[in-house]
Parts: sequence; C-alpha cells; structure tokens
Amino acid sequence: MRLGPPWWFHDSFEGIKRFREMATETAGFYNTVGFNDDTRALCSIPARHDVSRRADSAFLAELVVTHRLDEDEAHTLARLLAGGLARDGYRL
Repeated sequence: MRLGPPWWFHDSFEGIKRFREMATETAGFYNTVGFNDDTRALCSIPARHDVSRRADSAFLAELVVTHRLDEDEAHTLARLLAGGLARDGYRL
C-alpha cells in the first residue's frame, strides 16, 4: 500500500507542505505516489501540479540545506515526486 495525497483537504502550498512533512517523516518518499489529481476542473490541473512541484522542491531544498539529504539524492527524488512514483504506484 502507498500513500496518496489528500489534496482536496490540503489544496494550497501550505497544505501540501504540511502533508509532505508529516507523510515523509513516517512513510518516507518511496511509500508515496507523489502527486496525483482527481479534479474535475480540467483547467486547474496544470496549476495544481505546478504548486505541488514547487512545494516538493522547497521541501527537498530544506532537507539539503540542513544536511539531511544529499543534493544528488534531491535531484533524483524531485523527478520521482513529479511523476515517477505515481507511474510506478499505479503501474502506468
């Protein structure tokens, strides 16, 4: 089982940030599916994904500057969070 983001409850930068902090502390990165969206407002999908990528990048940057994650690992995780984990989790 993998954790998916409950964006309908956390549909803001701060909400996404809180989810990422809490979920990653307990489950790690590889037990999540990154960002996925079930919105029916098709025009909002690009903006929501952009906010998610920015929040994840900010979280990764914080881990790098506090020496909890290497920069190379952060680059790898950024790509996975942007789509790789969702493709893997949903076998796409």
